[in-house]
Amino acid sequence: MEEKEIQALVLNEFDDAVNLRPLNGFKMNFSANPGFKKVFFSASCDCGTAALLSLEVSETKTDDEITDALPSLVQRIEMQEKSFRKMDCSMHSMMRTGFTPDNVS
Repeated sequence: MEEKEIQALVLNEFDDAVNLRPLNGFKMNFSANPGFKKVFFSASCDCGTAALLSLEVSETKTDDEITDALPSLVQRIEMQEKSFRKMDCSMHSMMRTGFTPDNVS
């Protein structure tokens, strides 16, 4: 199963409250896990911050194994989105500028 197919399966299973955009053709291989198919989504806030969210699926997984894991994949990406949306805009601002709470005076 290709990345676009995995992405489509995940999108079809999203809860109605989920507001993620698929990033088609986004090829970024910064993972420490080579041999994985990567599926990307974007979440954005009114403050102008956008988050890049991703799922990774081992290239060795069969289509049936991916389908069986779909509920877990959907839950994972939905949790990532909820975490982003729970942050206030000041935290989003720190994300945009590269500051973390530990190094802000």
